[in-house]
Amino acid sequence: MNKSFSTTQFVWGVSLFLALFVNLPIIFLQLPRLEKSGIAQLDVLIQVVVCLIYSVFSIQLVYRRSKLNQAQSRILFEVFILFLVFVLVLTTLNVLIIGLSMKMFPTVVVRGALIGIIAYFFSRFLTETERKNEILLENEHLKSENLLVQLSSLKNQLNPHFLFNSLNTLSWLINEDKEKSQRYLQKLSQVLRYSLSMQEQSLVPLKEELTLVDSYIFLLQIRFGNNLQIIKNIEDVQFKIPPLSLQLLIENAIKHNVISTASPLSIWIELRDNVLIVRNTHKPKPNSEGTGIGLVNLNERFKILASQEVEIEQNEKEFKVVLPLIAE
Repeated sequence: MNKSFSTTQFVWGVSLFLALFVNLPIIFLQLPRLEKSGIAQLDVLIQVVVCLIYSVFSIQLVYRRSKLNQAQSRILFEVFILFLVFVLVLTTLNVLIIGLSMKMFPTVVVRGALIGIIAYFFSRFLTETERKNEILLENEHLKSENLLVQLSSLKNQLNPHFLFNSLNTLSWLINEDKEKSQRYLQKLSQVLRYSLSMQEQSLVPLKEELTLVDSYIFLLQIRFGNNLQIIKNIEDVQFKIPPLSLQLLIENAIKHNVISTASPLSIWIELRDNVLIVRNTHKPKPNSEGTGIGLVNLNERFKILASQEVEIEQNEKEFKVVLPLIAE
């Protein structure tokens, strides 16, 4: 309704401009007599009103027929019929009411033709503009749907990876220490519950993600003890992040680096200048290059949701990942 109302206003505005434009010579000629002569006022009023109505009908006719994809020959024929009606009506009013002679007939024809031509091309322009806007909106809609499909696919690829590693850890703990395995199972259920609850969400508050990290750190430190140190330095958490992003990076660091008493693994999580920095000591295990699918998927999620890519830096001592954050 708003769109239709806006278009109608636009058509009437353009039509009024056309009516005044084609009648400027008559208005200027009658200007000295307008205050004193009622006939002069009536003359100007009739010329402008009839031209205004003719312009509105011409624009609406071409606009609606074009929207229905009717043949151009039929549209032009109907425009010509409307032009003849305009000439007949205005000429009749000029002769019978204003008392003008038939010598004014050519000016009526010229004004009618000028309005008809401008109205025709304006209507075509209006129609093509609306079609382009509809195509753009449709493309944006399809693009959004495609991004949602991609995002869902990426999240589904991440969850099995997390679950597989967690069950491996639980299996190891059951054989090592049953009491610890019970505590581990309790925390693991919390992490899995979070993972399932976040399944349908593209973004989560950073505060919730950090709560998951706390539970996940508990699980890891039961297994690794003091050989694994995770230090968080985050104060302001008014941001959002794709779910399980931090868990993936911590898991990635553990998977690819040596963790022992002689070589403990340290992981730092810091918030700095609206980005989240996750870095760890770099002591890679032999033959632990991996496929890189986890980081690739994480980067794709950030490209879709934040329109920015994840930055990865690596040297002999440190591996660092910079995550762009999204303001709440």
